[in-house]
Amino acid sequence: MKKALSFLLLLFAIMPSVLVAQKITIQGNAQGRVFEQVRVKVYADQFSHLKKTIAQTLTDEKGNFFLTFDYNSTNYAWLSVELMDGEFYLKSGASYQFDVYPDTAKKGSVYDQLPLQFDMTANDDELNDHLQKFNIMYNTFIVSHFNEIYRSRDLSVIHKLRKSVEEQFSGITDGYFNTYVKYSLAQLEWTSKKKSAKSIIEEYFAGKTIHYNNIQYTDFFHSIFRAYVVQQFYGRYFNQLVKAVYDGSLSEFQEIFLNDNLLAGDVKLRELIMMQTVAGFYGNPDFSNEGVIKILNQLQKRVKDKRDKEIAKNYILRLTHLASGMPAPEFELPVSSGKSYSPNDFKGQVTVFDFLKTDCHVCLNHLDFLKDLSSRMGGKLKIVILVYGEHPEKITMLLKQQGLDWPVLYVGKRIDVLDAYDVKIFPTYIILNPDATIGLASASMADENLENEVQKILNKKRVVIR
Repeated sequence: MKKALSFLLLLFAIMPSVLVAQKITIQGNAQGRVFEQVRVKVYADQFSHLKKTIAQTLTDEKGNFFLTFDYNSTNYAWLSVELMDGEFYLKSGASYQFDVYPDTAKKGSVYDQLPLQFDMTANDDELNDHLQKFNIMYNTFIVSHFNEIYRSRDLSVIHKLRKSVEEQFSGITDGYFNTYVKYSLAQLEWTSKKKSAKSIIEEYFAGKTIHYNNIQYTDFFHSIFRAYVVQQFYGRYFNQLVKAVYDGSLSEFQEIFLNDNLLAGDVKLRELIMMQTVAGFYGNPDFSNEGVIKILNQLQKRVKDKRDKEIAKNYILRLTHLASGMPAPEFELPVSSGKSYSPNDFKGQVTVFDFLKTDCHVCLNHLDFLKDLSSRMGGKLKIVILVYGEHPEKITMLLKQQGLDWPVLYVGKRIDVLDAYDVKIFPTYIILNPDATIGLASASMADENLENEVQKILNKKRVVIR
């Protein structure tokens, strides 16, 4: 009884350090960005790469911003101002100061969404500094020794890098950093052909700890198992893979992977590889999209670990988001009269959503192309303008001058609407089927192939997931 009580006391003593989230503070200034949305984003999990926002605020009249929130792990993250993202590493209990550079991107280009540029000071036990120094060291070494590593296969140089890393970073005990370094060097061993995929998997993955939150671990996981599955299964089992996915049969799909001795004995590893593999078939004309989702749903129910269940769920969310035949994401947006519209209000016709900004010159130039396209379609096509940012009345007036009665919806600063339709640049075009489901997300530019894409959807009764 005494031993059991001692164990419980020990358990409660260590639980706060393991389970209780710690406060993170983020503050800074975004020069020239007044009342703009600032967000912190992470992957919902590092395997599916589904992004989520974990904190948000607005800059004030001077561009200052402040965020504080609870968080319980270390993760690869983004600081976002409006639609621009900049990368950093987020650590539980840390504080960060950002000085965001002014947006000097040239207006009017559809390619003007460059990475967010900033200077950052972090009180995070130097995690970001250590990772930056290691990445510079690693990348510089590869560039300097490219011929020796990849052409002459002088593998002794990899040992030199490993020794240099050990000397420079020997005193660092941060688990995230050390795992990041370990799998960076392992990836170099594999890509340089120093070791085979099989030997790397045996040494670093099979029967080993799964580092769910480490971006280098999961990036290497994706690369090596994508190649391994192609090498081991495509030649011998491709037809069986196609059939298993067409049938939506997890048992058939799993049977193929059980033929591999390396994967047969590690259930958790095999299930994660199966998730990645079947998700990679989505959109491949050789495979059934519907079957992919069925197998992921079965995996979500079968796996034991809650983290693995969440990964399967996130794969499904990411793959089906804006997929053809799925309902258009809901919104309620006003026009100048005050009346609000939702996607369902445009049922009955093929509809093009045109997301634009009034200071985007390309967006304004493309209105002429849309006018011509609408005219050629002879009333079969509806154009809906969704204006992000300020002064939507300028678009309303411009269309009125041209005799166009297209609805102009005011998005304002609704980043959630842009996220729902995956708008990252302006203009962005989304084609809806007559039943207000997605026909094609991120369609071509108005002056490129948009007309052909619209025509294909007009020629179909309905676009559905295969």
